[in-house]
Amino acid sequence: MKPIHLIRAIVVTGALASLAGCAHDITISGDPTAFTATSTASAAPINKTIGLIITDELRTKEVITPGGGGDKVTYKPYRDLELPIYVELSHVFTNVVKLNTAPDQATFRSKSLNYVVIPTISTTSSSPSLLTWPPTDFSVTLICTVTDPDGKLVTKHEVTGNGHAEFGEFKRNFGLAAQRATLDAVQKLQAAMQDAPELRQ
Repeated sequence: MKPIHLIRAIVVTGALASLAGCAHDITISGDPTAFTATSTASAAPINKTIGLIITDELRTKEVITPGGGGDKVTYKPYRDLELPIYVELSHVFTNVVKLNTAPDQATFRSKSLNYVVIPTISTTSSSPSLLTWPPTDFSVTLICTVTDPDGKLVTKHEVTGNGHAEFGEFKRNFGLAAQRATLDAVQKLQAAMQDAPELRQ
């Protein structure tokens, strides 16, 4: 092979490799009204005020997981799930307060908090496609730890939501499987919280 042809082959190969490994931005929570419209609430809200703690650092945390065609997807799970979690908890408790940091005793008193909720989020994604990058399968695992003003554990719940989307469904919504997983997860979280007798004491 002539040197000029060899150089061209190396450049083309490198370009293809870089394209195959790129990460595409998606949003893993969809229309906020979906979380209200599909509420699983079946009992009166618990008459408590809780603080939902998601720090600014967590909101900016970026996660990268596999898509199809050798590509990956990137998203910010805490930023995307903050509102869905807030909405679903609002169906469980009479009042939910967003907090950027763990509250001290003075904040507990000033905001009349009974409990604080600390969510931990993990995700997975995959797709069998060799040609298209959006993930067809997605999972969202939520672990919510509830503590009292003294920092003692009240209850802890872990739920996993799963979402699937076929290629023909994507259109312009490339995060559809992820959004379905988020909806499934927060609905399961709401049901788990409603069924926890510790939170009604």
